[in-house]
Amino acid sequence: MEQLRVCERREHGVVVLVVAGELDVVTGPQLDRHLAALAAAGDHRVVLDAAGLVFCDASGITVLLRGHARAREQQGWLRLVAAHARVRLVLVITASTRELPLFGTVADAVAGVSNNPSPGVTSARQATSLP
Repeated sequence: MEQLRVCERREHGVVVLVVAGELDVVTGPQLDRHLAALAAAGDHRVVLDAAGLVFCDASGITVLLRGHARAREQQGWLRLVAAHARVRLVLVITASTRELPLFGTVADAVAGVSNNPSPGVTSARQATSLP
């Protein structure tokens, strides 16, 4: 099992979390605590750069959805950037892209210009073929 690494920076007026490794039942609480701390500090617009995230299970999706819900309570959001094909597949299969749209870049996520596959993706095969 690969550890989860989380690095935080500020860019374009939002918090950018760069995550790498695996997001699962073991590592999920670490990210959940980080997202909760951001919400408690008043940071309600968060971009999660998932380019280095190689695995995400259902418990990881729950952490992401919980973080998004916390942000939405304060008129904010959690947006995902550069998700690996395996992670996109889990997001599409679980219909999580309805709540967590996917973006190509941090700038696109901040601007709200999504390349969210969910409206046009009807199969897991299509999800894995996305760039």
